[in-house]
Amino acid sequence: MAYILILLAFTMFIIYDYNQIMNNYKFLRPLFFLGALIMVGVTLFVFINADTGFSFGYAFTIIFYALAFVSLIMLVYTLFFAIPFEDAYIKGSKQKLCTKGIYSLCRHPGVLFLSNFYLLLSLGKGSYQLIYLWILVTLCNLVYVTIQDKYTFPVLFEDYSKYKEKTPFVFPKIKNREETQK
Repeated sequence: MAYILILLAFTMFIIYDYNQIMNNYKFLRPLFFLGALIMVGVTLFVFINADTGFSFGYAFTIIFYALAFVSLIMLVYTLFFAIPFEDAYIKGSKQKLCTKGIYSLCRHPGVLFLSNFYLLLSLGKGSYQLIYLWILVTLCNLVYVTIQDKYTFPVLFEDYSKYKEKTPFVFPKIKNREETQK
């Protein structure tokens, strides 16, 4: 059931995005937040009820949880503070493309933070159920951002094609010294 709810959450994200480029109905705008709430609820449920199948020891558990928390903070920052909140989640359409800060490193930095959060949470808890959830969420998220990148964002954002040319998809490009000096 938890996995079906994750699929539902990502379906809600996709509908939310298509609504932004199509009719922009007000009643569909809450879908992003409802999907996020479903993900939080499923994650908490699986985390609380998951069996511990392996362990790296107490010290590593603390490190994994601390890094998971950092990944979560970075995800929240990336989605809700690095871009203008009202433009992205309240207005719905006619958004301005954010190409600075974390979005200058890659077009979809949230993928890395979300995936890292689930992986580190899984390792901290030592749970195979959370590892399965990590795999599902990461795969769903990759499908979701691929849809955004190919279909919704080019319509939603002016000059998105130029941004795609300069900025990597998910994995930031590490600039070497020679490129930086040019």
